[in-house]
This record gives sequence, C-alpha cells and structure tokens, in this order.
Amino acid sequence: MSQFAIISSSHRPDSQSHRIAEHLNAAHFAGEADVIDLFSADLPVWNGVTEPTPALQDIQSKLAAADGFVFVVPEWHGMAPAGLKNLFLWCGAPQFAHKPALLVAVSGSVGGAMVVAELRGSSYKNSRLLWTPEHLILRGVGDLWQGEETESDTYLAGRAEYAIDHLKTYARILAPEREHLSAGLEAYPNGMS
Repeated sequence: MSQFAIISSSHRPDSQSHRIAEHLNAAHFAGEADVIDLFSADLPVWNGVTEPTPALQDIQSKLAAADGFVFVVPEWHGMAPAGLKNLFLWCGAPQFAHKPALLVAVSGSVGGAMVVAELRGSSYKNSRLLWTPEHLILRGVGDLWQGEETESDTYLAGRAEYAIDHLKTYARILAPEREHLSAGLEAYPNGMS
C-alpha cells in the first residue's frame, strides 16, 4: 500500500492551508497520510552550511518514505511562500525523485493560478519531483468545506477525489520502477537548464 505525505506550505499559524491539508487527509487518505505543517516545522533557512535540525531530519525521513505527495500551497502576493522554496532546498532527489505530486493552490480570494505556474516552472529540476497533470485551485478557501455543503463544496470535493485518484494511481505504478529510474542520479544529480 502506498504512503503519502501532505505538505501544508503556509508558515503562518492556524492557516487555511493546514485546515485544507487535514481535510484532504481525512476525506481522501483515511487520515493515514503524514501531514507536514511548515509553520510548526519552523525549518532553518538553508544556507549551505547549517546542519539539519532534528525536526528537519524527521521531515526528510517522512518525505523519503512517501510514495506520493500533496502540496497545499497558499498564494501570497502572486508567489509560493518562501518556506516552501526553503523546503525544496533542504529536500531534493533523496526525498522526491520519481514520485508524483498533486499541487493544490489555495487563495483567500480569486488567486491561486500563479502558484501553479511558479511551481510547475521550478522545484522539479534537481528534485526530480513529478507534478501530476491535474492540479486543484481552491479559491475563497475560507468558505470552502466548512460544513455548509455548498455547490462549490460538492464540485471541489468531486474534483479533489478525481485528482487524488490519479495521484494514487501514479504512485502505485511508479513505486516498483523508482529504483531503476533513480539509478542515474549519482552521475547526473542536477537537471539540465
């Protein structure tokens, strides 16, 4: 059975990203995915010389053990949070190589698309992370999945089920081939630019 990690990419307390990450875990992973909250993780800023903290080593282990990922990413000023970019500096191919990831952008208003474009354009080159073709953009996230069963709740719950089913299928198919796919990473650790 595949293991999954859900990364709540906000480094704010009590974030909507964390609420959505927990909701997705309960609704689509039977509460069995590892939810990694970048606020509570409080990772040190990567500078190339600082040693990983025990909290960071724990996150690296959880990510390495996962077969697939859901990244719940808020859009702040049209960008992904710096803490998520920091995570990609601390964690690379040993954690992410040849594993599928679903991108879930969240916005308190009508944004979200810029995060999708940014992360699809970066973050994968050296990590070898595989973004699935599907993604979710959850707009007006403060009102979403709050127990009211709105039309938007119903549509996005179905769309999430569809996207997560694809993620699980990719994870199952890629898992037995990951060792073969990763064999050349020692010789070619960095993607071409």
